[in-house]
Amino acid sequence: MAKTLALKPKIQKQADTLLAEREKPSRPALVSQALILCPLPYRKPKDTILERVTRIPGGNITVSFAATRKGVSLPFGNDAVLLDLLCSEARRKKEREITFDRAKELLEMLELEDTTSGRSYQRVRERLVRLASVVISVSRAQAGFNVRLVDSWDFSTNKEAKTEAQGAKRLFPYAIRFSQEFFEDLMSYYVPIPEKVLVAFKSNPTEYHLMKRITHRALVARSESVIPWNELREELGNRDSNASRFKGDVRKVLQKLALAWMDMPLSFTEGKQGLEVHPKQVKVLP
Repeated sequence: MAKTLALKPKIQKQADTLLAEREKPSRPALVSQALILCPLPYRKPKDTILERVTRIPGGNITVSFAATRKGVSLPFGNDAVLLDLLCSEARRKKEREITFDRAKELLEMLELEDTTSGRSYQRVRERLVRLASVVISVSRAQAGFNVRLVDSWDFSTNKEAKTEAQGAKRLFPYAIRFSQEFFEDLMSYYVPIPEKVLVAFKSNPTEYHLMKRITHRALVARSESVIPWNELREELGNRDSNASRFKGDVRKVLQKLALAWMDMPLSFTEGKQGLEVHPKQVKVLP
């Protein structure tokens, strides 16, 4: 019979500590919040690695984006809209894999003007490739973590788009599957905004981020609050020294937001010290 060897007390203690650490719930990544504070670049970046830093209570948060596929750039511009729409769909279905019977359904979700041309399919395919090829690193205080957004994806080629337009149906549905880490994060920490609002701002990446940042902060507060002008500018990385021009940009976004989200559970007024947030009756979004 094999003899069981007893571990030395010091080694046994180390082993017990390691096992205890493994059983602890993992630290939440909060990537959804990190993408609000440090968004994807507005324009196509020249480099395949980009780092953004912003101040948060208790210190700074650093978010790094790294493209992992040769010849593929970092996600940028309206790639953020596609990501948010997919996040909304995953939350609605409570599944990390989003499927489409027809590739055209994804183009319609984005409300593209042309949902039949091969070029439209190609552009959406390129966006998916960029999102699937990025790894996000988030660092705050003494903690850091790396997260993939997408585990796998399967989308239409131009040839398939043509056969689909002729009435052909694919044997298996098109699918985009989020990584488990990112899916758990967006199910727990993602602040949902109606899809119609996301699409309304898709033509301007700068306005899109400004809308998301203001709305996110206001919805999280859930009470009367004031967002100081200088704090808002700093969070958004706005370097425009003209304060009145920045307020004009905010005003334009708020007017557009009010039109796109008629039943928005918030209202805003411009105060001397900052943007005043007035919650209405809270409406829980799916």
